Amino acid sequence: MRRRILRTLVTLCTALGLLALPTGLTSTAHAATSEDVVRNEEGHFLAKAEFNSGLHYYHENGKPGPGVNSFQVLDRCGDGLIPKVTWTQGTTTRVATLTDECLLPGFPFRSHTVKTGYAPEVMEKTTWYVSLVDANGELKYAGDAFLEDWLGSYSHDTESEFFVHSSVYRDEFGDTGRDTVIASLVPTTEAYGRVGSVNEVWDELLERTPLPPGITADQNESMLKQLACHLLYAIPGKTGGPTWDLEAEHPNIPWEEVLDPVEVRNHECNWGFIGDRLPTIPPVNGDPDDAAPMVHAGRDVSGNEGSEVRLDGAASDDSGRPATEWSYTVGDDVDAGTTCAFTDKTSVDTAFTCTDDGTFTVTLTADDGVNRPVSDSARVTVRNVAPALTLKGPENWSVHRVGGEVGVRATFTDPGSNDTHTCKVTWDDGQVSTFDAKDGVCDAGHGFGRAGMNTIKVAVADDDGGSDAEETMVVVYDPRAGLLTGLGSVDGSAFTVASKYASASSTVPAGAVVLDVPTHDGRLKVVSTKLEWLVITPDGKAAVKGESVDHGFLGYAQAGKFRGVVWPLSAGDVPPENPLYDTSPGASWDLDRAQPKAVTAGAMVIDSGWIPGLPKLPGTGGLLDDLLPRTGLELGH
Repeated sequence: MRRRILRTLVTLCTALGLLALPTGLTSTAHAATSEDVVRNEEGHFLAKAEFNSGLHYYHENGKPGPGVNSFQVLDRCGDGLIPKVTWTQGTTTRVATLTDECLLPGFPFRSHTVKTGYAPEVMEKTTWYVSLVDANGELKYAGDAFLEDWLGSYSHDTESEFFVHSSVYRDEFGDTGRDTVIASLVPTTEAYGRVGSVNEVWDELLERTPLPPGITADQNESMLKQLACHLLYAIPGKTGGPTWDLEAEHPNIPWEEVLDPVEVRNHECNWGFIGDRLPTIPPVNGDPDDAAPMVHAGRDVSGNEGSEVRLDGAASDDSGRPATEWSYTVGDDVDAGTTCAFTDKTSVDTAFTCTDDGTFTVTLTADDGVNRPVSDSARVTVRNVAPALTLKGPENWSVHRVGGEVGVRATFTDPGSNDTHTCKVTWDDGQVSTFDAKDGVCDAGHGFGRAGMNTIKVAVADDDGGSDAEETMVVVYDPRAGLLTGLGSVDGSAFTVASKYASASSTVPAGAVVLDVPTHDGRLKVVSTKLEWLVITPDGKAAVKGESVDHGFLGYAQAGKFRGVVWPLSAGDVPPENPLYDTSPGASWDLDRAQPKAVTAGAMVIDSGWIPGLPKLPGTGGLLDDLLPRTGLELGH
């Protein structure tokens, strides 16, 4: 819809001899040289146009302009889209339709120069834009902006004693963000050193190319002083450049500062200028009709550290393919030691990879071997990527004796190879270990001073705030920690438990556990055939794990509360996420967060102090009174 409206408006306005603002384009003021870029729906480069209003050498790179009031177009050729430039010239609209054919086989870019052949006596406004049409002339794409600029004035007089060419136009003034009126002239060899003729030269300049209205007296005098400085100090082929550019924005400084040799070394006839000055040695251009290359670094892009970021550049020259090379600079937010690389720094389409995050400026430079190299830049924002940690040990549910060292080992990867990393291990007993990672590994050891089920969290963080973590739970038992004994019912299930470590050197507890639990297939009675471990904490919590013939079980206990868990051994030797039965479904396996439920009938004894031998568990009558004899175990010595 946007393209159809744009096409209709352009056709109508051209027929009326006017250039209207196409729908969907914004009116944006630009100093000469202004530029317009065309991209497709995916943001890929299609074409770029630049307007050059004056007879000047660009401040940014010292290359000569293509001519007064001319356009340079860089096109992705051979794509079936024909570039067009549309601009106003006085009260009429002009259109230049170019070709989509490529100059070189396999090289998908071509540059064109459009010379308007028009130069008013005094500067006048113009508006322009670039578009792409198909073979039938139907509009397919247009640039991002409808541009406002100025047509520069121009004079040519081969009989002049002081200068053959002169032009007045607008251009950017350094890095100030402002534009300025510039009077530019190409001096004859007889003009150099003729400071005594400054008023005569100035009068001829104003007669041939008048300054536009609005120039103040101070600006007028400053431009006259710049001319005097060039006349006195410029040396042919060495200083001053091929043109003398007199800029209205230079402050009106005293004559003593203008002509004093010491001051001239500092200001080089460009006092008050912010940015790169004109080159002291003029560009070499053996062929006046050989235009400088066109180059486009592409749009600003972003990506992740350690990964390729695609750069969609373009470059061409009127003689074909120029030599190209990418370079980069780092921003203030980039850490020391960061390096970047291009997949192919001589290809306009390449990839850019950095070892750390931050903001980078990539610059594509084109050189045709005749004019000074031409460059264009884009910004690349590289995002930090968090390290990815893999916990190698200890194994989840691994069992350790109190006081013994529990070793933690985790490895990690980070695509940001310039990042530094810090490891942090939270042991779940109030202790935390923090240390620098070494060679992509976090290694630490810790001895637990009390029994418990400890959820260890291992984390790694990079120096840019990215982090990753994993957890594992270890079981720490103390064979000197006393006994667990009790029986009762809770939430429709029944339990009987009696367990302790027989001696301080025991590695597995003695005793028996019986659970009677409801399942989808009716009630299930689980009778222990072995106990694997018993944990009794100093604050009166207990957990016991074991197996029957076909099932694994867990029992969690604390004063007046119990939780039973049952699962088939076919599901593994530790409880699955959804066991066959769980008194407190969804609760943590960690003893401190196990959430046992209140016992509705029965009794529980948890003694955290070690007692020699195993006590007999007397029957209490009722539902569980007949369970213990069926275990076939003798609970006493």
